[in-house]
Amino acid sequence: MNKETIINRVGKTPMVRAEGLEKELGISKIYIKLEGNNPSGQRIDRLAHLLIKDALAINKKTICVGAHGPLAKSLALISQFYDIKCVFVFPSNSKELKNKEYVRDNIEVISYGDTPSDCVVYSRELCEEKGWYNSSLGIENNILNMTALSFIAEEIQSQLKGDIDTVFSLMSYGFSTSGLALGFRQLWINQKIKRLPLLYSCTINEGNMIYESYKKDSYKVLPIEDQKNVKVTKYNRHLLNFNSSIAQDALDSIYDANGKIIGISEEELIAYTNKFKKLENIKFSIENGYAIAGFMKSAEKGLLSNGTHVIVLNDGRIDLDVRKVERNEVDLSTDEIVDLLDHWLMEYTDPKYEIKDALQSAFEDGFVLMSYYNNELAGMTVVVNTGFDNFIPTYHLAYIATKRTIKGRGIATQLLNKAIELSNGNISLHVERDNNRAIKLYEKMGFEKSYLRMIHRARS
Repeated sequence: MNKETIINRVGKTPMVRAEGLEKELGISKIYIKLEGNNPSGQRIDRLAHLLIKDALAINKKTICVGAHGPLAKSLALISQFYDIKCVFVFPSNSKELKNKEYVRDNIEVISYGDTPSDCVVYSRELCEEKGWYNSSLGIENNILNMTALSFIAEEIQSQLKGDIDTVFSLMSYGFSTSGLALGFRQLWINQKIKRLPLLYSCTINEGNMIYESYKKDSYKVLPIEDQKNVKVTKYNRHLLNFNSSIAQDALDSIYDANGKIIGISEEELIAYTNKFKKLENIKFSIENGYAIAGFMKSAEKGLLSNGTHVIVLNDGRIDLDVRKVERNEVDLSTDEIVDLLDHWLMEYTDPKYEIKDALQSAFEDGFVLMSYYNNELAGMTVVVNTGFDNFIPTYHLAYIATKRTIKGRGIATQLLNKAIELSNGNISLHVERDNNRAIKLYEKMGFEKSYLRMIHRARS
């Protein structure tokens, strides 16, 4: 992917309906926000991009992060497109020291100390001594972190177009809940939503600090000297805080955001995520599945009812990502898009000037959808606005085409689903009478034959 593709895909992650989970739990309208469809495959791309822009805005050309692999990987990917240097500090025994993603001219990796806490302290000292930008997670950049996460609330609202009852996310430092609360509160102030959703932070039962509870006075933060007694596993090590004061700040931020905390044992985490993976075709790591487990546990306890529920998966992704794109978000020229459509449409194509006319109109008043399969452009839909409300449907699907070398992935179906969703079903299309394959798909999706379209011969 080039710069435009990567930068434009930070954020703008898809949301899919979890119909299998709905049937299993008997709860309607469950949506999964897939943050793994960010360029580096994780939610933290949002923060990395914002940190880089903030550093450049105050004329700092070097940013430094201590002992945080996911943030370092994201910074490594995005920073290559900016005039900025990255310095990553890791413990002397860290596998990150040998990460090939850091082998770039603008990246320096430093080995220091034995613990993540050592690296964070040292990175802070380096920043103070050399005038670098401190990007280590913590108090220094918590406002930027919350700002980056607040954009998720806006995306959820724009994708669902209505009030949301609950949002479940994984808790580490509490920024997720605070950021989401900030975003939803702004939407409420701007009267885009009528009420604030209830926010749930899902985490381990102990070690990060908390035993399961819904009352603030029973939250328990383990002193740092007691955390050594917590069994560290591959599923909880990324949630162990550096010290209890940070953990307490996290708890306070969740309480201030009117959030609730759900504790999940490792056994529950594994059981719930394995069950979910059998129901939904979504990829994610078990250690990032606390939000899924928290939702399913709450549902089984009878704490949730029908409504609109959203689960934010930090690294959840689907191979096929269908998204609405604006003209400035596409790194192809108009003519290049027209050439692709013409090639993919094959015998059902139109003259290129007609395709171009429809494409330009769609970018202006309708919408254009592009589907990516494993980050490769695999299909497109061009939908124009007719300008009518009742005489004919407001939207008309002018073109839908897929890359023929990628088959059996349901690309056309997903493109069509998204077009129906965005048009609220107020949409029509034309199809060649001998295109039986397309006709079967359209009928399956709820389209019916209405009338025979006739074109004056002078137009042919």
